[in-house]
Amino acid sequence: MDLAKGHFIVFEGIDGSGKTTQINLLKKRIENCGLVCHDTKEPTDGPVGSLLRQCLTGDTTVDEITLAVLFAADRTDHIFNTSDGLLKKIEEGMTILSDRYILSTYAYQSVKVPLQWVMGLNSVAAGRLHPDCHIFIDISPCTAIERITNGRSHKELFENEKRLTEVRNKYFELFRQFENTENIIIIDGAQSIEKISDDIWESVSGYFTRKGGV
Repeated sequence: MDLAKGHFIVFEGIDGSGKTTQINLLKKRIENCGLVCHDTKEPTDGPVGSLLRQCLTGDTTVDEITLAVLFAADRTDHIFNTSDGLLKKIEEGMTILSDRYILSTYAYQSVKVPLQWVMGLNSVAAGRLHPDCHIFIDISPCTAIERITNGRSHKELFENEKRLTEVRNKYFELFRQFENTENIIIIDGAQSIEKISDDIWESVSGYFTRKGGV
């Protein structure tokens, strides 16, 4: 295994699943192996991502089709940006941990927009940058809403139990559809933070440690 090669690991899950916490914990473990690791997110903090966040918070209103187009545009910039795009970082040997990627768009947007159309929008991104694995932290929509309600004062566009239930169902449809082409790791998000972190590390540590090593 070439330990200098950058890896691309994506975290997926419905809102409130604890992705950010687990990304931070995994990043520390990877850095403890002496490797360079960068965490990122979608929507990004770029110009399109900033507009998307306004849509998600309700400051700007657009229809579901436009929203899907914006997510695809933000992802394209995220990947191909010549100054700090994901491809550039990975080619430089950096490991990337991303809070959401293409499966998020497929799951969230296909609730209201045909999946094949959404996949077409994202075909360039899907063909150019393929994750080493997708880590899905699974929690119930009811638990998600409880966490969101207790954690902050406002809810975003999709943060209601009905939509999150639909999105979770879409995720599992996608897992069945892509079981032979994608490396999907499902983690029980009802466990303790420490146990979730250990389960994730057990699943991905082979990317970062030599046989018999750390």
